[in-house]
Amino acid sequence: MYLVDTNVISAGAPRKPPSADLVAWMERHSATLYLSVVTVAEIEDGVAKSAREGASRKAATLAAWLEAVLHLYGDRILPFDTATALIAGALSDPTRSQGQAPGFADIIIAATARRHGLTILSRNLRHFVPLWVPALDPFAGLPAG
Repeated sequence: MYLVDTNVISAGAPRKPPSADLVAWMERHSATLYLSVVTVAEIEDGVAKSAREGASRKAATLAAWLEAVLHLYGDRILPFDTATALIAGALSDPTRSQGQAPGFADIIIAATARRHGLTILSRNLRHFVPLWVPALDPFAGLPAG
């Protein structure tokens, strides 16, 4: 089971050259894929940025795509709750003490993955390696199965 990072779910976003193999793999394995609420916030941030910059057609297209993602993932969108916050706090300090400075969004995603026993699918493995959570880059090679 996998927690899909924003940079992976966005492979299926409109106006992006699709990674056909990845999109097909995700469709076949959709029941085992989860999102963090952080991803929802990051996509909504992109919608708001497009609107602010006057790219209203792009904003509308992304907003419609986000609605489809919310519908498809439904109860597989995992919250940032108290239990996950405690894990995030426990991950954050040891990482900083080793000279690493992952962003808070990545810490939340890593904590969510740890809490639910998920492997992160991300293009940015360097963000998650210091957080001691399993992570794979599906652009480098799709998971078996």
